[in-house]
Amino acid sequence: MRVLIVALVVLAVLAALGLWQRDRIEGVLRAQKAEWEHGRAVAAMGAERLEAAMVPMPDGVRLATDVYLPEGAEGPLPAILMRLPYGKTRFGEVRKWMRTFVPEGYAVVVQDMRGRYDSEGVWAPYPDEAGDGAATLDWIAGQDWSDGRVGTIGCSALGETQLMLATGRHPAHRAMIPMGAGGAIGTLDGAYGFFGFFEGGILNLASGFGWFVAAGGKTPDRMGKPPVDYAQGLATLPVREAVARFRDDPTDYTAMLDQFDDPAYWAQSGFIEEEDRFATPFLIVDNWYDGARESLQLARHMRDTGAEGTALILPGLHCDMGWIFDTGAVGDMAVDPAQGQDFDALFVGFMDHHLKGAPAPDLPPVRYYLMGEDRWMDAAQWPPAGARTQTLFLDGETLAEAPGAAGARRFTSDPADPVPTIGGTICCTGDPDQRAGPLDQRPIEGRADLLVLTGPELAAPLRIVGPMRAHLTVSANVPDADLVVRLTDVAPDGTSLMIQEGALRLRYRDGFDAPKLMVPGQTYAVTVDMRDIAYTVPAGHRLRLHVAGSSFPRLARNMQSGGNPYAEATPHPAEITVHTGPEARSRLELSILPDG
Repeated sequence: MRVLIVALVVLAVLAALGLWQRDRIEGVLRAQKAEWEHGRAVAAMGAERLEAAMVPMPDGVRLATDVYLPEGAEGPLPAILMRLPYGKTRFGEVRKWMRTFVPEGYAVVVQDMRGRYDSEGVWAPYPDEAGDGAATLDWIAGQDWSDGRVGTIGCSALGETQLMLATGRHPAHRAMIPMGAGGAIGTLDGAYGFFGFFEGGILNLASGFGWFVAAGGKTPDRMGKPPVDYAQGLATLPVREAVARFRDDPTDYTAMLDQFDDPAYWAQSGFIEEEDRFATPFLIVDNWYDGARESLQLARHMRDTGAEGTALILPGLHCDMGWIFDTGAVGDMAVDPAQGQDFDALFVGFMDHHLKGAPAPDLPPVRYYLMGEDRWMDAAQWPPAGARTQTLFLDGETLAEAPGAAGARRFTSDPADPVPTIGGTICCTGDPDQRAGPLDQRPIEGRADLLVLTGPELAAPLRIVGPMRAHLTVSANVPDADLVVRLTDVAPDGTSLMIQEGALRLRYRDGFDAPKLMVPGQTYAVTVDMRDIAYTVPAGHRLRLHVAGSSFPRLARNMQSGGNPYAEATPHPAEITVHTGPEARSRLELSILPDG
């Protein structure tokens, strides 16, 4: 028997080594293929690739950096810098911006972030990015081919780290175009977003798990993506073990969950805070069904602290740079293809102005796409001047202009049977049928754990432009629970199209820096931020409000015991009561922009 056990152990070890070796070989082959495709693309665009450089950082860590020059270029050139965690020769966005800027007479510099791919060191989001970016600007400014003027561009992590770099107000950093970069926001405006990892104090499970399980390695030898069963991973309890189920190397996933309530951890992380100051001219680009709210907050803060720039808000999803107009729809909502613009030309014009002294593009502080009317709107501020607050009160199963008689509606939120996510800002589930954006919500509207309140038919169009908030008076029979609040546009045929939604973990009702459990049965006044939007509801349609305790798998489930929600595995059903009437004053507040 002992011999058999030893043999089985040896076979298991050999099998594991075989899988490891197979994965290693497959990784090498993927890297070789990516390098070959990248080299072919560089040759096709007429760029000269200089010898790869290892740029030293102040602590001695060296970052792998590629430089591309226009063929035959003479004299010092302005540069476009991209710093990324996805592999400088592997990531398609790098080639897109090379094709855009190299023919316009720019040097393009691409760098693997610390701890990623060909660079040295250990990666984390994002304590080193401001300093590493500044050292890279120093290096660029000292090169013979450089005229000392640098612009930055890129989406998601490539955009977030531009904002962190800009807090240093480096003199060489002449312009930036961060896209889909709402994840840069930290404690600014009380957001506590951190990498886009949290919303309302709740883990954005689908995107957080999806990112870290695929790309969470902290050292260059752990850049490969393991085989992942996304459905199993998203269903894992406790939630903090989801990534470790598929990766045997350390990531920052669990640290970020465990440290959400620790201000010292976030203070050294590099995410944007109220104290940060800016000077770099900016064009910050985002989408309504991504991080538009956070990008608008960041743009306001940058302007308030000394930078000039524009927030450009498109109607699409994460990192959509205008392609949504080619498809003619976002989610289940049509957009007018004729409203598409040459955004690449706009980006080149913006860089030409700040790096070459060309005329400035005609840009306002805020340019946004008004959904439902399919047109672009300009504003000097956000919300636009002239916007007013309209209040609708929860009253039984309706939304009314005045509070009705005192009442209450109850539902049971069971983490073992959560309300399914339909659309919104969901990302990275591995399920091609899990679509994002404004989708028809009727499939969930018959659930007993979802309150549905529908307003009267609109006599005239209602233009919602700005933030939306739900102020609710609630009680529960557990010490902690979540609220998910959603506004929909109900058409005469019954379609219930999501406009926007938001969420709050109730222990954070007094602020994310002041967690406090509830006393079961006691009532609390809470506010749920529902993201910003620009959306016109047509005459003849109705507004509908959803109130629930979950949206899975977009948001992690709360086990509702009052303990660490990410370390628990036993679900506890919660009875949640929403109180209405003249004293409770549960209500929805909309920012309305009158016509004209």
